[in-house]
Amino acid sequence: MLNSSKKKVNIGLIGAGTVGCGVYEVVRSSRKTIKQKTGVELIIKSIADIEPNRKRPVKIPKTLFTKDAYELINDPEINTVIELVGGTTVARKFALAAIKNGKNLVTANKALLALKGKEIFSAAAKKGVEVGFEASVGGGIPLIQGLREGFCANKIVSIHGIMNGTSNYILHKMSAGGQTFKQALADAQREGYAEADPSFDVNGTDSAHKLLILIALAWGNLFKLKDIMVEGIAGIDSADISYAREFGYKIKPLATAKISGGAIEAGVYPALVGNDTQLASVNGAFNAVRVEGDHVGPAMFYGMGAGMMPTASAVVSDVVRIARGGGSAPVAESFSQNRARRLAPPQSVKSRFYAKFQAKDEPGVLGKISAALGKSGISIQSVIQKPGGSAKKVPVVIMTRRTTGKNMRAAVAGIEKRITKTPAVVLRVSDI
Repeated sequence: MLNSSKKKVNIGLIGAGTVGCGVYEVVRSSRKTIKQKTGVELIIKSIADIEPNRKRPVKIPKTLFTKDAYELINDPEINTVIELVGGTTVARKFALAAIKNGKNLVTANKALLALKGKEIFSAAAKKGVEVGFEASVGGGIPLIQGLREGFCANKIVSIHGIMNGTSNYILHKMSAGGQTFKQALADAQREGYAEADPSFDVNGTDSAHKLLILIALAWGNLFKLKDIMVEGIAGIDSADISYAREFGYKIKPLATAKISGGAIEAGVYPALVGNDTQLASVNGAFNAVRVEGDHVGPAMFYGMGAGMMPTASAVVSDVVRIARGGGSAPVAESFSQNRARRLAPPQSVKSRFYAKFQAKDEPGVLGKISAALGKSGISIQSVIQKPGGSAKKVPVVIMTRRTTGKNMRAAVAGIEKRITKTPAVVLRVSDI
């Protein structure tokens, strides 16, 4: 086992994509500053990438490259491996091999930790090495360290936030720029905020992986992705943005978890948030996470949640923290146990709801919709009904009072089947 207190760190970097290039550049440009501030000297000894000759945003000496990741994993002079290839198959093999060889591991791979975290941390604990993963949630925001240490005297009450910069960027462009979803997505891809395949960003999976990690850290519970409610933003259009504004809200991509009645309520979904809240002012590709502790109360973590340099900054901070003796033993415990706290069924969680129906332009249609909601025990708080729509359809937009997801789903299904004959848009309303 290598001593994590050594001040000279020989790094093996696996993956020279966007973040990997950022890590190289941060180490190259800030090596002297880091050593002056921390006493830690960082040296990138080897970089593994299957395409060493492709064009990159930073200039990296060709002599550093190898196509074989195991070459650096097996190098006895390398004491820290940074895994940045993504996914849960090859990345898992590299991570476990590095740990087996007694090397500290640093990763930005939220899917790996959300789905394989128990295995990774268990292996690291047995071998006596450290795992750093600050960049896995919130990019350059020091959220993991804040949650682990800044809130150590607190029981976590709730976690609410915007954890995906791509979705937030798209909704911001739709709101502020009047773009359609497709236009905003294309814009995000041009700006480098969205991948060529943006599925995990826009369908909520990326945020869900991050939320699972935070739940494990906050409460020691390991849940599966399929167990929590995950909804994406693709069904939202400019009309929803406009109606939300009339109600005094913005639509934001939320990831939320809280303790309620001894259970954890958790989900990822687009929601209406009040214009007077902090989260409503988080625009573009920025992330913000509101953590509430029983002693400190609410605290907001804000910053760039993605991008080459912000994410690389977080990766390098983990390397330095580990070199200075910052352990991950408490984190290993969070991922290796599963405390007796249940996950509340998603459809039992109560909230207010926004619902947009497309109904025939005829007398009494609002009354029929109201009656159907009432039959399911749902009260109406506000209504917007305007001329417009297409094929003799008019939008009927309703904000309900608090009810369960189960009641709302049943009521909407009945309205779609017997009254409107078309799908409705249903969003939760946040009371943060």
